[in-house]
Amino acid sequence: RRLGLGSVGANETMVAAVATLAELEAAAPSSSGITVVAHFWASWAPMCTQTAQLTDKLAGDCKNLVFVSVEAEEAEELSEKFAVDSVPAFVFIKGGAKVGGVVGANAPEISAQIQALNASATSATPSAGAPTVTGASPVAAPPPQKLEERLAALVKRDPVMLFMKGSPGAEKCGFSRKIVELLKSEGVQFGTFDILEDEEVRQGLKTFSNWPTYPQVYAKGSLVGGLDILKELQEGGELKDELGL
Repeated sequence: RRLGLGSVGANETMVAAVATLAELEAAAPSSSGITVVAHFWASWAPMCTQTAQLTDKLAGDCKNLVFVSVEAEEAEELSEKFAVDSVPAFVFIKGGAKVGGVVGANAPEISAQIQALNASATSATPSAGAPTVTGASPVAAPPPQKLEERLAALVKRDPVMLFMKGSPGAEKCGFSRKIVELLKSEGVQFGTFDILEDEEVRQGLKTFSNWPTYPQVYAKGSLVGGLDILKELQEGGELKDELGL
């Protein structure tokens, strides 16, 4: 199997690198009932080196789980499906569905949650129900009214608004860089908002738009979508029409 970010330890632990749903299914069939721990990482994020080393160690210790490594920006299909918009992130998957996860590089929290998952599972007889993991991302509550009013104004601030990580020319994730390049290639003028600078907007907009990932593009206050949708519109020659240009 291919290796992801990290190394093979003395106990010859291997963490399979996957980039598609098909590869994830091959690593741990959804019908098997086995819980998968997916480590999402990016080469530009220094903390991911530490979490990769932690993943290798946990993979050696937690024999009832399957561990995989996912380079988030090269695996758009998986990042979109499991709503990963920042790295490092650990997503817990069972039966093909996300059942929990941890975002960030808090080693004690990551270890505690994964060890709890391992304790609740057996390699021969998987638990009947998907585990509920403390700290997993819950369904977001509707944003407070004041925030909702602010978001409603933000998405209309420019005729085309891009909510991204970083800013044009100083993008902080590959998805944001690609969507900026796409819009510029079509000659689209657009305003931007750096969600990394405002956590309230970053979390609130997910609920406001019912769209869990970034970047997000709005036209005259209405959500158009993320990178994949804009690519499809561009390929179909419909992008400018959809943006109202």
